[in-house]
Amino acid sequence: MKKLIRNFIIKIVILTVIIAVIGIATFTLLFENLYFEAFPFLLILFPIISTIIYIQLLKASKKSLAKFNVVFMLSFMLKLIIYAGFVGIVISAEAGNKNAFVITLLLMYLIYTIFDTKAIIDDSKKLNQ
Repeated sequence: MKKLIRNFIIKIVILTVIIAVIGIATFTLLFENLYFEAFPFLLILFPIISTIIYIQLLKASKKSLAKFNVVFMLSFMLKLIIYAGFVGIVISAEAGNKNAFVITLLLMYLIYTIFDTKAIIDDSKKLNQ
């Protein structure tokens, strides 16, 4: 299990670096007037939440399929609540570029959710063989 977690962390760091490079290039070359100060926080928030949820899901998948299903649904609900709270804080604190922030957050949510889901499904199969 530790090897799976270590591999997941390496993969998520690589994904985050790729997103950071694309984001920085986009905000400096194409849409420099749309940059928002919360972008670096998104690059920290998403991998941390994803890693915590991944570890909990991996532990639940070792126990039983029913436990895994419950934790899987609760984890997605928890992620949505955390991200919605973050959106509320940033939108109320930051004056401009709300549209760029919401679009960026939506894209990152989709990317990390697809990555998380594929990783947990593949790794839970490996773990329960």
